[in-house]
Amino acid sequence: MEAFGGKGYLVDRPDELKSALSESFCARKPAVINVIIDPYAGAESGRMQHKN
Repeated sequence: MEAFGGKGYLVDRPDELKSALSESFCARKPAVINVIIDPYAGAESGRMQHKN
């Protein structure tokens, strides 16, 4: 992203998301926020056919 004049962020914990969003909005440049999620989150039944 920096090659295009922007900034990239990697978020792998929920508490990092707010600061990444704040920084990206304040920078007033293009931004990419890569958010790592738990592929098994939201499996209520205990059986999963598809990952999120």
